[in-house]
Amino acid sequence: MVTIDHATCQRDGMCIAVCPMMLFETDPEGFPAFRPGAAKSCISCGHCVAICPNGALQHARLPLSDAPLIEPGHIASGSATTNLLKSRRSIREFRDEPVAEVLIREAIDAARWAPSAINHQPLHWLVIRTPSEVRRLAGLVADYLRQSGEIGARYATILAQWDQGNDLILRNAPHLVVVHAANDWAWSMVDCTIALTQFELAAVAHGIGTCWAGFLMWAAREHPPLAEALGIPAGHGVYGALMMGIPRYRYRRSPPRQKAHVTWR
Repeated sequence: MVTIDHATCQRDGMCIAVCPMMLFETDPEGFPAFRPGAAKSCISCGHCVAICPNGALQHARLPLSDAPLIEPGHIASGSATTNLLKSRRSIREFRDEPVAEVLIREAIDAARWAPSAINHQPLHWLVIRTPSEVRRLAGLVADYLRQSGEIGARYATILAQWDQGNDLILRNAPHLVVVHAANDWAWSMVDCTIALTQFELAAVAHGIGTCWAGFLMWAAREHPPLAEALGIPAGHGVYGALMMGIPRYRYRRSPPRQKAHVTWR
């Protein structure tokens, strides 16, 4: 699975040090060597490929041709990253125009690099592009709230607004993005949440507004007709959803937030 080019390897030991599964050893000449039988334990995280400055390491699952060099000049500065994070808002008012599909694809592509437990990458993406379908799904959420007894009664105002034609469930968003994963994977919730958060930040960078669709996430886990309408396969659950569209308004300030509660030790 892993081969080392002794002509270019500098024997610096970095690939040995960064392997999270400790699958490398040092041979008698000081070169790194993949341990016998290590292939079955490799999670293909790519640390060994990413760390080598000379491209001396070849991984059968992660060819160098698919692992371009990181260009330092394209890495966002600390201030630019902080500004992006501060400028993110939960968008609930959208323009009546679609988001270009290429921008959604780019945001999903960026989210593929989100970390996941043991590099399992369990996510499946669903993009609802048609506003009428988003509206239909909001109606199924409303149906669920109506039949939820005391829990649904808490949202009587939202249901009353729905009956008057005002969508406070999915906010008349033109699009919806949903992530689902296997229920028997212990880290599905965490993995999906991290990836969808990374998608959201990439979306902001592309001028796309998003808002977490909490009502739909909740109803999709409890209301079979909604899960069926979404096409969620058996054994999978919805672990995240975002309303999505072009923001109707431009936010110009970053209002203050609570101070971080930090204990230093």
